[in-house]
Amino acid sequence: MEGQIRNTRHIPVKKLFTVIYLLTFWILYIPGKGQAQQAENIIGRRISDFETLKDGFKQPAKEYGTIPFFVWNGKITKAAIDEKMQDFKNAGCGGVIVHPRPGMITEYLSPEWFGLFQHTVEKGKELNMDVWIYDENSYPSGFGGGHVPAGMPESYNQGQGLQPTEADTIPSDYTKYFLILKNVGGKYTDVSKTITDELNKKGNYTLFSKTYYKKSDWFGGFSYVDLLYPGVTEKFLEITMPGYKKQSGNEFGKIIQGVFTDEPEISSSGGLRWTPDLFDIFKKQWGYGLKVNIPSLYKQVGNWKKIRHNYTKTLLWLFTDRWSKPASEYYKKLGLKFTGHYWEHGWPSMRLGGDNMAMYAYHSVPGIDMLFNRFNEVSPNAQFGNIRSVKELASVANQFSRSRTLCETYGGSGWEITFQDLKRLGDWEYALGVNLMNQHLSFFTIAGARKYDYPPSFSYHNPWWKSYSYLNNYYARLSLALSSGEQKNDILIIEPTTTAWLYDSYINEGRDSMIDRVGNIFQQFITTLEKKQVEYDLGSEDIIQNHGESGKNGLKVGSRIYSTVVIPPLMENLNKKTFSLLKKFVRNGGRLILFSRPALVDGDFSAEASGFFKKKASNIIYRARLDESSLGLLLKKQGLEFIAVNGGNLYHHLRRLKDGQVVFLVNSDLNEKTTGALTISGKDAILLNAFTGGIVDYPEEVNGKSITLNFLLEPAGSMLLYIADKRQEGYPPYEKKEGLNLVSSGSGIVIEKEGDNVLPIDFCDLKINGKELNDIHVYNATQEVFTGHGFPNGNPWNHSIQYKTNIIDRANFPENSGFEATYYFNIEGKFNFSDLKLVVERPGQLSVSINGHQLKPLPGSWWLDHSFGVFSIGGWVQAGENKVIISCVPMQIRAEIEPVYILGDFSLAPATKGWVIQAPKKEISTGSWKSQGLPFYSWDMVYRRNFEIQNKGAYYEVGLGDWKGTVAEVFANGEHAGTMALHSDRINVTDFIKKGENQIEVRITGSLKNLLGPHHNNPKPGLSSPWNWRNVKKYPPGKEYQLLDYGLMDNIYLYK
Repeated sequence: MEGQIRNTRHIPVKKLFTVIYLLTFWILYIPGKGQAQQAENIIGRRISDFETLKDGFKQPAKEYGTIPFFVWNGKITKAAIDEKMQDFKNAGCGGVIVHPRPGMITEYLSPEWFGLFQHTVEKGKELNMDVWIYDENSYPSGFGGGHVPAGMPESYNQGQGLQPTEADTIPSDYTKYFLILKNVGGKYTDVSKTITDELNKKGNYTLFSKTYYKKSDWFGGFSYVDLLYPGVTEKFLEITMPGYKKQSGNEFGKIIQGVFTDEPEISSSGGLRWTPDLFDIFKKQWGYGLKVNIPSLYKQVGNWKKIRHNYTKTLLWLFTDRWSKPASEYYKKLGLKFTGHYWEHGWPSMRLGGDNMAMYAYHSVPGIDMLFNRFNEVSPNAQFGNIRSVKELASVANQFSRSRTLCETYGGSGWEITFQDLKRLGDWEYALGVNLMNQHLSFFTIAGARKYDYPPSFSYHNPWWKSYSYLNNYYARLSLALSSGEQKNDILIIEPTTTAWLYDSYINEGRDSMIDRVGNIFQQFITTLEKKQVEYDLGSEDIIQNHGESGKNGLKVGSRIYSTVVIPPLMENLNKKTFSLLKKFVRNGGRLILFSRPALVDGDFSAEASGFFKKKASNIIYRARLDESSLGLLLKKQGLEFIAVNGGNLYHHLRRLKDGQVVFLVNSDLNEKTTGALTISGKDAILLNAFTGGIVDYPEEVNGKSITLNFLLEPAGSMLLYIADKRQEGYPPYEKKEGLNLVSSGSGIVIEKEGDNVLPIDFCDLKINGKELNDIHVYNATQEVFTGHGFPNGNPWNHSIQYKTNIIDRANFPENSGFEATYYFNIEGKFNFSDLKLVVERPGQLSVSINGHQLKPLPGSWWLDHSFGVFSIGGWVQAGENKVIISCVPMQIRAEIEPVYILGDFSLAPATKGWVIQAPKKEISTGSWKSQGLPFYSWDMVYRRNFEIQNKGAYYEVGLGDWKGTVAEVFANGEHAGTMALHSDRINVTDFIKKGENQIEVRITGSLKNLLGPHHNNPKPGLSSPWNWRNVKKYPPGKEYQLLDYGLMDNIYLYK
């Protein structure tokens, strides 16, 4: 029996103190009526007509701008906040999410913290930028930077798992076990209370011991908390939010838009997931006990499918009732939006939460993340390419009329990511339903280990940051357009999540491989639909249970009504409420398309369900496979048709306005063009250029109530269209320049390096505590230093967080403590060394010398990061070996051993260990920089070519041959003409051309990949994590460093 009890905050009498605490919490911290009224606007406004969209398209309001993570990972100051906020504004960001992160020195949730946050809010108000709260000190959300477990021990000390052990006799230490079951003839009984009767007997026993989340530096020396335990979420909110409310509450719902939560979860601490009142809640919900059925959760014994289903659904109920609901209600009463994400890439596993879609229902701005730069359309656990993950988000937004959908994007994609990559990945997620971009991450500083924290950084450190407003403005316009109107899909595909539950287990041995088959087949199913341009929503059975009803017009889920429901392949189970609604849906004439026939209801065999899905009816259609006939059924009612699509990887997004439709077309392929035609209901096509804000009339052929238009999308290209219900007037015509001819040039190409060359030295000799280690990588050196000074896990600023000031408080080291690191570099030949410079991170806490000469940093000088000091070393450098010694005596808590950098006019050649400095090349030619003595050069290379023009009145555009870089900027006669984000881009320079000699200048930008790495162990591209800079065991020759080619490989071309 399934109960309808949703108030799972039931607490036994023995926990009366918790009740008292909860009442106190609600009295003290729930906001008043005035603030509650602000919540009416937390969903966000929606544009419903093209006139309004058009008016805002050129300069979208701040709410449509991107909101990067503003990472606080050092010592935060007001002056630095001012500088960085202005930097974000200049780059076109609409706001920021203040995100504490490993390496942060400022005390989290202290009066200083809230004062600095308020200063950020004031600066945001001055600059017309939004500010968001990140609810945790790093992630996963819930432990409050260690304050929750510190203030509520029961949040972690009750146990979060039950680990089974099999035995044929009861051990002498049986009292340490929480639960003991005896199996007699396949039936389990609880003998825990009569255990003395079992001593010295042979039997089949299963003994369950409690397991606990482990303490970790990541949690400030505490452990994670049990979000299923009553009162933990309320304690978390009590700890984290009142300081923001007190300091900045007058801007809630204004400058402060909302709160971002990051990956809260309910993983097991070992064994089966458990929480103290699980057994009571389970019995109340299902009418039978879980205790004696626990073996079914990891063995296929008893009615194991039913028990696994009921167990997982109970965990999901607890998670939503004890985390999502109270958090959502709390923020709503404060007038704040609730956004963020869970770990959606684990599906179909239920281990972290059961059903992500169910959690999104409680977010006013539902969100996901899409990290790295690896495009994978096959795995259900993939990031980019994972269609299911984004469609889950978009479907919930559609069903709950949420106008905005957020995606945390680009994290860990590496310092090498290009504008073409950024656009390809961003366009893909926008085509599937995202319309608010949150870039991961923007570092306050890259000092120490911080530079390895899942780069890139969207900040001044990056060579391409100066050009980034080009993409930021593009996504602001795209966000405006794809937040307008509504996406209304007629087809609902029920996700086979509850079927996956039947085969999953928190214990690996209990996990059936069928779960992988269910996940892979479903991923393949919806990927095929997407590639065939079928429009659909996904359905969560939990959402259907709580927000579904069946009427004459179809199956209603939230605010959406579906006339077609699809049961995908391998679906074995339906929840009781889902089955009930489907029966009514079919009776009312709804069309049910079956690719499988479920026979289980709530995990138990149902003769009624088995018979229902086998019966013959005109509106129950069975298909054995997703073939062309099946696709025809699904495409039949759509108001658009794609014709003769060739090449590339096409995605589309359709939104309906009162007076037309918005269509976004995307080619997610990096190599092939996509061509084709689109037939869609409407009278006119208008092209919106999201890069420039320009709007032009697009050519189409009118066919009665429909139009047909052709499209060509370059690799990573896109097209944004408005399809009007009526003919439009007053827009300039679309002009596509074809048949252009090359303009000859009598001049060669002149190439100039914008800045100094650089040699990073990432190996050193280390002296510490009387021992010497030679040729050690800087990561290993820092680990040695901190373990040698009482930190057993090494560098405390690397992938750990500070609870209060528990790291800084350990700064009292003995006078004879510390270390000495020696770096070597060699110079071959004789040339001018006088301008050579040395860069050392945070030199104020160090003693620095070269070849025996003590150095002082140049006042007011910095390089790459404001904390990187610059030293003039030209007077002491010599041909042959040079020695840089950095010492820190006594030890300083912030001292990390990092690469040092040599700057100047020189070239580099690979050596047996690393690199050797040589005389600079006389000139730079086209081709790769790394083959010309510039392997680590990361900034702009300037290419100039002159053209003689006789006819000023013609049309002219600039194109490049093969080039490699993150972005290219084009100048004509000294004037900026445009940005090349895609390798296929051409730039219109007509307005800048004059009669006579004209100079075309192209600046190609490299990346910090070649400077900062990772360089060693040949890492696979597309994912950069802190671990890529670890486990470097030898000082390799320079030729083994992983470096990328950058540069103009061909030439600059002018077309007429």
